[in-house]
Amino acid sequence: MTDIISKRLENGAMCYILPKKGYNEKEVMIAFSYGSSDTEFFDENGRVKQTRGIAHFLEHKMFEEKDRNIFDSFSALGLSANAYTDFNTTAYYFSGCENMEKGFDLLMEMVGSLYLTAENIDKEKGIITQEINMYEDDPYWQIYFNTLKAMYGRNPIRYSIAGRAEDIADITEEELKKSYKSFYTYENCAVIVCGDVECGAVTEQAEKLKLGSKRVERAVCEDDIYKREYSVHMPVEQSLYHIGYRADPKISIEDRICISNVITDLLCSPGSGLYERLYDKSFIDSGFGYEVLQGKDYGCTLIKGEGNNYRGIAEEIDSEIKNMLSSGIDIGDVKRAAGRLRTRMLFGSENISSIVSLTADCFSKNTEVLDIYDNYDKIDVDDVMLFLKKQFSEDNRVLSTVQKA
Repeated sequence: MTDIISKRLENGAMCYILPKKGYNEKEVMIAFSYGSSDTEFFDENGRVKQTRGIAHFLEHKMFEEKDRNIFDSFSALGLSANAYTDFNTTAYYFSGCENMEKGFDLLMEMVGSLYLTAENIDKEKGIITQEINMYEDDPYWQIYFNTLKAMYGRNPIRYSIAGRAEDIADITEEELKKSYKSFYTYENCAVIVCGDVECGAVTEQAEKLKLGSKRVERAVCEDDIYKREYSVHMPVEQSLYHIGYRADPKISIEDRICISNVITDLLCSPGSGLYERLYDKSFIDSGFGYEVLQGKDYGCTLIKGEGNNYRGIAEEIDSEIKNMLSSGIDIGDVKRAAGRLRTRMLFGSENISSIVSLTADCFSKNTEVLDIYDNYDKIDVDDVMLFLKKQFSEDNRVLSTVQKA
């Protein structure tokens, strides 16, 4: 596994250095533990409720400057810059082989200030509204968020990261400034540098980052399953399905990630008994798979694919889980699954962009990459059986489909 050097800087930000000796390419990221799910929080004036989609909107506005195009400035240095927002993180990054110090200064300068005007806010509303409307016609986008809507009645992850068009219309300059001041702070920031770099030089440069120091407390949302089944009709060749199981967010994030992945690997990997039965019945094809999604106050596993036999698939999964609970699971199978998952993490860590993004994701979830990697070695049969019994029950399951119109 890639070495990860972590240090709390004197300015208060976290710094992660991922050494890659001999690599020509480098990547620098400044990430904030602030995503689309952070719409409610407490500050010195009490509870604050913000418009959905504001984290993503703010990400777009951070590239706005009065007298220059920031993308042109990175390009002039031979660097490629971009950003993203997800449920938990907003991240700004660039990659390249030369001029990394100049790019690092430029990135710190960019996130260290916010330039807003009524004109550039209105222009951005039009751009993001077009983006939202495009996703509305995407069946894969629809089924993903419909599954989350079925699982959660109030948690903000049930809503699109970009928000709705009507939400975007309500965003104000004052609200954007409040988001920036509340979340673009040292305590909420991680500087991540990957490549053949000198650690001392990286931390010395990172100390020049200028941010605020305001502290806020996020609101925690607890709710129940909203809807057991969620179905829409769209112009698709065959049905899309997600079979989702909720996880208890009170369980540690490391256990939720690792045990959920082990269970779904045992259930759904090619070569498993369940996979072979479903394939022999022509219920599934090579697109059958799963996704584990875990955060600070939410968690779920999605088993997904395309085909019209989704009820039969759900029944087969339930039957396999009951069989595992009654007959037990061999410790060797658990260790082999955990080993496969560790290996995937190991190979993933060789890709610079992947390991940098994973480091940012872990920072936002109050854990670290190596904690998850090491946790796979600690999982035993009892952990898996208990998790399987409580989290993968029929009562904890939702079914979301996109059916042919």
